[in-house]
Amino acid sequence: MTVAHDLTTDELADVLATRTDFLHYIGHVDSDGFACADGRLDAREVDSVGVDAFLLNACQSYRQGMALIEAGAIGGIVTISDILNSEGVKMGRALARLLNAGFPLGSALEIARGESIMGDEYLVVGDGRLAITQAAHLQPNLCAIERIDGAFEVTYKTFLTSRAGIGTAVRPEIGDNTSHYISSGDVHSFDLSEEELAEFLSLENIPVTVQGKLDWSRRIDVGSV
Repeated sequence: MTVAHDLTTDELADVLATRTDFLHYIGHVDSDGFACADGRLDAREVDSVGVDAFLLNACQSYRQGMALIEAGAIGGIVTISDILNSEGVKMGRALARLLNAGFPLGSALEIARGESIMGDEYLVVGDGRLAITQAAHLQPNLCAIERIDGAFEVTYKTFLTSRAGIGTAVRPEIGDNTSHYISSGDVHSFDLSEEELAEFLSLENIPVTVQGKLDWSRRIDVGSV
């Protein structure tokens, strides 16, 4: 991973042209382009783009994102209006973790939207099926946890990728399950005891929603759910 600050227009143009799997831009964008140390860089004037995927976490980045797609990028996440800095931080943090866990751009955004009051100001351009990393399993998954009468209902969800589409078979390693299911979407709901849930959550660090709020499995204290 490479981090750069206060780039000039020429330096940012070089970054955009360099072969890169993923670019996360945090800064300012306006009608004239990306804000740089010496002015604005308009992506519509960039000859070629080596970036495969991107997150332009800035106000009104849609036009610049579309310019990157037209210049050769595959997919990205942009904004369609002004966003508050604090909300941009929430979205950026959630999206980065989900993308790193193997979620495609579209699925990562679908989940992360609930983390910010401005989540609906973000959208995908280009190919939303593009994943930056490979999930630990064939498809990335998320579990929704609800406490019901002293036990727990865990809904196991999987998400499509370009490598594993509709019709992929999955076998959730949860409780005493031995069955295979066809993904994607809500695969199945399992009733677990506190001990079974704690064991499942310890297997790997996956995104979970607890009473509708996004978290990560190894941060969950089952006794406080």
